Amino acid sequence: MNEYVICIDASVDIEQQYIEDKGVVIIPMEYVLGSDELIMKNRLSDGELKTFYDAMRRGEPTHTSQITPYYYHEVFRREALKGHDILYLSLSGGLSSTYSSALTAAEEIEEEFEGIRIEVVDTRAATGGMGLLLRKAVKDRENGAALSDNAAGLRASVGKVCHWFLVDDLKYLYRGGRISAATAVAGTVLSIKPILKIADDGSLISIAKKRGLPRASAFLTDCFKASFDPEMPHEVIIAHADCEKEAEAARSRILAACPDADVLICGLGPVIGAHTGPGMLSVIHWGNRNYI
Repeated sequence: MNEYVICIDASVDIEQQYIEDKGVVIIPMEYVLGSDELIMKNRLSDGELKTFYDAMRRGEPTHTSQITPYYYHEVFRREALKGHDILYLSLSGGLSSTYSSALTAAEEIEEEFEGIRIEVVDTRAATGGMGLLLRKAVKDRENGAALSDNAAGLRASVGKVCHWFLVDDLKYLYRGGRISAATAVAGTVLSIKPILKIADDGSLISIAKKRGLPRASAFLTDCFKASFDPEMPHEVIIAHADCEKEAEAARSRILAACPDADVLICGLGPVIGAHTGPGMLSVIHWGNRNYI
């Protein structure tokens, strides 16, 4: 039985130190900031994230592109040459083509390297949801789980990750084609903040609208309290797009509701942030993602 490594997209939101300490292998992702095409080989630093969101506020073009097959082949082949099997956690197939592209690359590498096995898991998650599943994968590997068992455990758990998102500025949803120009203008005038979640198929859907940032932020806490499962790990990841003050306030509300929660605040990477804009706030945890 080969030793296996855990790979994940650079879009994951979790501490960079954790990634390094646990030997997690990152699949690079590309994004554009202004006129610069950049490769994200690890999580961006807080300073880099602030630069990204400040550029969005100035109206500079920012967008992302799909992971090219080259990156998958490069990383998978490098690990296969070391004799490593691979457990790969993909950004939600409902948001990106990364999952299908990874499957194709995995099949080709397995054909090229006899005896190498690659498990590709569609996390049906993003940002901190991928972070929670990464923590589970690492913990299970440390507890002796074989590659196939680890992958099966992840697939059984993806539907138990809750993502509650608040979008502060509607123009970014308009630019992405998710809402009409009229809706964006009316929502901006009325200070409407959409609340979104990741559905069972891994897509991002709207579940509510709240007027004003305080009400919208409080609603995220309401979602947490209604969907939190005390029988599951009390891990919470708050990912934010350069709105640390609001993230800290959300942590205080969550700890008031669940004092023993393990709450991590993490900057939101550009893969999701390019589509939701600065000021996006999310609360991500284990529980019932379909309570609403």
